Amino acid sequence: MKRLATTFLALAATTIVSAQRTPLVKYELTPVGFENVFIDHVKDFPSHTINVTSNQYLGQVTKQRQFYGYGMFINSDGSTIIGKFRDGQLLFGITITQNAAVVGNQLNHAVYSLTTGRLEYVIQNGEKASLDGVPYLDYGFVSMKYANDDQYVGEVYQRKRHGYGIYYYRNGDLWFGQYDNDIRSGFGAYISVDGNIQIGEWQGEDETNVIQVKKGRRY
Repeated sequence: MKRLATTFLALAATTIVSAQRTPLVKYELTPVGFENVFIDHVKDFPSHTINVTSNQYLGQVTKQRQFYGYGMFINSDGSTIIGKFRDGQLLFGITITQNAAVVGNQLNHAVYSLTTGRLEYVIQNGEKASLDGVPYLDYGFVSMKYANDDQYVGEVYQRKRHGYGIYYYRNGDLWFGQYDNDIRSGFGAYISVDGNIQIGEWQGEDETNVIQVKKGRRY
């Protein structure tokens, strides 16, 4: 399996300090009940590796070979999409291109510069939102490598992992999902180099309600 290409990103040191902060709404968060419904719906969709010319998808697939569930798509140009898919389209996730990272869905997402690591703008309901008066410089998208050679690529708030990110283990496995105040917290997927996928909910390193997806064939 191809490894996702990552780039060390620089996050600006400038931080806006204020007595009271208004949380920035960057994209819609799916309610826990809906997350559980999604997991219950896709739990029987097996994981497949599908090669399309020079592109590759590793994730859950329906009988009609549509991307449906958790997975990642690696384009031949090195850009990567990882997250939840439905009927062949990205439902919510992270798209990393050469110059930018986009977190969210088509109508509601945050766009980060990979040159500075800064939040550039937010799209809400298909329109660019005004960030006037909002401490958006506290938010960023970075790459952090640890002493054990693991790596985090994703959103941060005040230099802590916060939002959505990808955690790469040194053995090639990865985890995609939510973080809250530097702690893994929420729904996501663990994707192994051998093509096995676990989906469900994590709290810290603990699996709260995680399902092992059946492994299908390589196409």
